[in-house]
Amino acid sequence: MVKKNNLLSTLFSINQISSKIKQGDVSPVDLVDVCLYRIHKLNSFFNSFITVIDQDQIYRQAEAAEIEIKNGNYLGPLHGIPFSIKDMFFAKDVKFTAGSKIFKNYIPNMDSTAVKQMKKSGAILIGTNNLNEFASGITGKNPFYGDSKNPWNQKRMSGGSSGGSAVAVATGMALVSLGTDTGGSIRVPAALCGVVGLKPSYDLINKNDIFPLTPSFDHIGWITKNVLDSYIVLQCLSKKNIFKRKTDNKNKNKNKGYFKIPNSFKFEKRKITLGIPNNYFLDYLPVAIEYLFSNFIKNLMSSSNSINIEYFNLKKTEQYYKSWKDVRLAEASNIHQSLFDIRKSDYSNEVKYMLIEGTKVSAIDYIKAIHTIKEIKDEFVFLLNHKVNAIVVPTTIISAPKLNEDSISVSNDVSINVREALLRNTIIFNSIGLPAVSIPLGFTKKEKLPVGLQIIGPPYGDEILLSIAYYFECINNNSFDFVPPIAIR
Repeated sequence: MVKKNNLLSTLFSINQISSKIKQGDVSPVDLVDVCLYRIHKLNSFFNSFITVIDQDQIYRQAEAAEIEIKNGNYLGPLHGIPFSIKDMFFAKDVKFTAGSKIFKNYIPNMDSTAVKQMKKSGAILIGTNNLNEFASGITGKNPFYGDSKNPWNQKRMSGGSSGGSAVAVATGMALVSLGTDTGGSIRVPAALCGVVGLKPSYDLINKNDIFPLTPSFDHIGWITKNVLDSYIVLQCLSKKNIFKRKTDNKNKNKNKGYFKIPNSFKFEKRKITLGIPNNYFLDYLPVAIEYLFSNFIKNLMSSSNSINIEYFNLKKTEQYYKSWKDVRLAEASNIHQSLFDIRKSDYSNEVKYMLIEGTKVSAIDYIKAIHTIKEIKDEFVFLLNHKVNAIVVPTTIISAPKLNEDSISVSNDVSINVREALLRNTIIFNSIGLPAVSIPLGFTKKEKLPVGLQIIGPPYGDEILLSIAYYFECINNNSFDFVPPIAIR
């Protein structure tokens, strides 16, 4: 049996620890014990959790998992794994807040489908994570429950809105956290905290009993320590029938010549073409992030003869933000209309302003935005079906801003609002629904803050996307160690 002290000194991933659980070398009880210890030790500093489930209930789940496994009832790699959820998911008998004052005393009587699927796979729910109010933000700051803070520097933002989820995984308080992503809310905090964040293809994951923000853009995803862990969760949560139908019909002959993730988690190198846009995504990169990105591409090219790079120009980039914003605000305003009418004073000023702005989006502007988004999607899908296998860009154009920063300088003469800077490279992939994953790219030289690499794949090409991400991760892990020192002290 692995001693508990050894578990404390390492941030295990699901893939690493699951085989030890299956063999009986690690007990789910001990693993839960380690996560709860880290929560007790670290949560007061980083404000990752809003609710931690009653410990007796958590230990009962862990003990039941241990007995099942000993009796030969091993359910798979999530069995006995502690997980958390962004506080937008309903979980039976667990306080739900959506990061708001309005729902501070609400207790759901059902599990969301995603939570139910995780539990069915043997995973152990330990709590709910902090977020921007109603997921309406990208900073991880919350006026009611406090700000989640970056595990690499407490004076910096975690990113959001799934900020608490990213902090929990980065520090080992949970091995995986389920989140939502409407404009970058999984990928941005993953990038800023040095972990892996997957936004799967739109509607690949069931959204039942999860509080909506903008239904046309809402994606269910998760944050993990590495790509293999993300794949494990994908296997648990994806709508298999949709996944199979889409890939069979649309990519019948496309899967040949890619990295492919078989069930054994062994990867095979194949020839691929990566696309890098000449415009928009790289326009405002600070020197530190531009260096990391260009150096990664150079290392990639020198490490393999099977990688080709294709540069291309994009159309309608000036419409990315406006088309996303018009739909995002209009739909959110509609979702909250009846609640806002009776509880207006209980919303924060920031969210109140967004909801009022949403009422100003005309029906014509909304329809125009939908039409523009379709044209943008057609361009990306054509590229991914006919010219490149995946697109790579930095996840964010900045590293984690300071908690009190509202704007940030990206060059000598250009400053950008923090919200727009964090959203710039992610929003369009919510608009058009393509799968996108952020993996750690490196650290800024001066501040030693994590930077993320975003990889975008074809519709329902999530497995292909993760296999490419895994290959990149293997290259990067030789140079960087993405474990916050505070997590293993």
